Amino acid sequence: MFPPGRWLLPMFWLISNSICWIRSSRILVIAPFESHSQCMLVTPYIQALKDRGHQLTVIHAYKHCMHKIEDVTFIRIWYNNNVFLEFEESVGIASANNKWEEISSMSSLMANATLNVLNNVEVRALMKSRITFDAVVLEAGYSDVLYGMAAHFSAQLIGICTCVADWNINNLVGFSTSTLTEPIMPFRAKYVKNVWDRIYNWLYTTEEWLLINLVFLPKQRLIHDHFFGHLEKSFHEIRQDFALMLLNQHFSLFRARPNVPGMVEVAGLHIPKEDPQLPSDLQVFIDEAEHGVILFSLGLEQDSKDLPRKTQEILVETFKSVPQRVIWKFDGESTMSLGTDIYHSKLLPQQAILAHPNVKLFISHCGMMSVIEAAYYAKPVLGLPSFFDQFRNLEIMKEEGVALELNINSLTVKELKDAIHSMINEPEYRESALAISQRFRDQPIHPLDAAIYWTEYIIRYKGADHMKISQSQLKLFDYYSLDNFIMVGSRLSLVVALVFLVLSKSRRWLNHLSTSAKSFLPTKHLIRS
Repeated sequence: MFPPGRWLLPMFWLISNSICWIRSSRILVIAPFESHSQCMLVTPYIQALKDRGHQLTVIHAYKHCMHKIEDVTFIRIWYNNNVFLEFEESVGIASANNKWEEISSMSSLMANATLNVLNNVEVRALMKSRITFDAVVLEAGYSDVLYGMAAHFSAQLIGICTCVADWNINNLVGFSTSTLTEPIMPFRAKYVKNVWDRIYNWLYTTEEWLLINLVFLPKQRLIHDHFFGHLEKSFHEIRQDFALMLLNQHFSLFRARPNVPGMVEVAGLHIPKEDPQLPSDLQVFIDEAEHGVILFSLGLEQDSKDLPRKTQEILVETFKSVPQRVIWKFDGESTMSLGTDIYHSKLLPQQAILAHPNVKLFISHCGMMSVIEAAYYAKPVLGLPSFFDQFRNLEIMKEEGVALELNINSLTVKELKDAIHSMINEPEYRESALAISQRFRDQPIHPLDAAIYWTEYIIRYKGADHMKISQSQLKLFDYYSLDNFIMVGSRLSLVVALVFLVLSKSRRWLNHLSTSAKSFLPTKHLIRS
C-alpha cells in the first residue's frame, strides 16, 4: 500500500474537513466511451465520492464494468450509432501511423459518442429539468462537446485524463506550454534531447495543431452549437473553463513535466489501499509454481483469440517450453492443447495476480493501467505494444531498465523464449522494478484521497479561480521556445559572418599582394629593349 506513515497531510486534511463547512454536493459524472480502462479508473472515484456523502448521477456507456452502487443514479448509454465499431476502425488506422485519416475517424467517432449521450431520452429529461449540479466530471480527451454540460447545469468543470497529459489537455486549463514535449499522438514523436529533435517535434506537433483545429474541432463545434447554442459562453470559452484536471500519471513513473495548480497527478487512484485477494484456484496455482509464474495479458480491449493462428502457436509452444507456469488472459476456449502449467481465463484479477511475490514477469500490451500496476507491484514488463500510447508507455519503462520490447507481428519462439529467460534471470530487471515501485509508493497521501480532496476543494471554492492560469500570462517566446531557436540562429549567423569576413579579407589581401608584386616586375618596354 502507499505508506501509512506519511500522516501529516492526511491528518491536516481530516482536521480541515472537520472545521470547514462541508455539505453534500450534487455531482454529475459523464463517461461516454465503452472503455474498460476508463471504467477501472472512474469506478473507485465514484465510490469514494458516494462514501463522502455526495449525491451522484452517472451517465455511462460501460457494458459490464460499472457495477451498481447504492444511492447513485445511473443513466446507461446504448451504442445506437455503432461507436465501438468505429473505434476498432480508428485503432486500425492508428496502427498505420496516418494522422490525417486517424483524426478524421476520431472526429466521427467522438461525434457519434456525443450524440449517443445528448440524444438519450433520460439525458434529455435531465437537461430539461431544473436540477443543478455543483460539479460535472468527465473524461477530458476528445469529449469537447460534452464540456457544455457543465455550463448548462451551472457547475464547475472537472476533467479526468486516463492517458498522460498532452498539449491539448494543457490548453484546457490555460496552461499553454510548448507543444514540443507532449504531443497528442505519440507514435513517432521524439524525446527532446537536442535541437534536431526539437525541430522534428515542432513539425510533428504543428501538424497536430492543424488537425485539431481544422479537422476535429469544427465538427465538435457544430454539435455544440446545436445543443448548447443557448448558453452565454461560446464553445471556445467553455473549452478553457476547466477548474481541475486529474491526471492519470505521476512524476516518479513518467517523465517529470512543468505543471500548474489546476493539474493534479493521481496515477494509482484505482489501486486499492490493501492488496486484493486471489480466488482459491489461482492462489494454489501460483503458490505451487516452483519456478514462479508469468502473467500474459493484452488488456481488455484486445482479444488473444483474435491473434493470427501462427502467433498463438508460437505463444503456446514458448509457454510450454519455459519452466515457469503461465497465467494467460484468453477470451473463449483455446483450440490448442495448453497443458496443466498454463492457466487461461477470459477475466483475470490482474492486480491480485501482480501483487503475488511468486509472479516473476508481466507480458503486456503496455496499456496505461497495466503499466501503472506493473510499476506499483514491482514487476518487470515484456512489452508487445500495438497502438496509441502503448509504445510511449513501454519506451518510458525501457528507459528505466525494467522492460524489453518485442514485435507481436513478427514474433518467433526463440526470440520470445530468450527475452523471458533474460528478464527473469538477470537481476537488474527485478532491481529496477523494485526501485520504481518504491518511489511510486512514496507519496504522502493515497492518489484516490488526493483526487477526492481536490474535487471537494474546487466545489468548496466555487471553481477556485485563484488556481487558474490567465491567458494573458502566455509568453510567445516560452510557448515556441524561440529563445533556443534564436540562440542557434545567432550562433549559425555568427559562424557564417565570420567565414564571410575571413573570405572577404582574404580576397582583399590577395588583391593587395598581387598589386604589390606587379610593382617589382619589369615593364614591357624594358623587356623589349
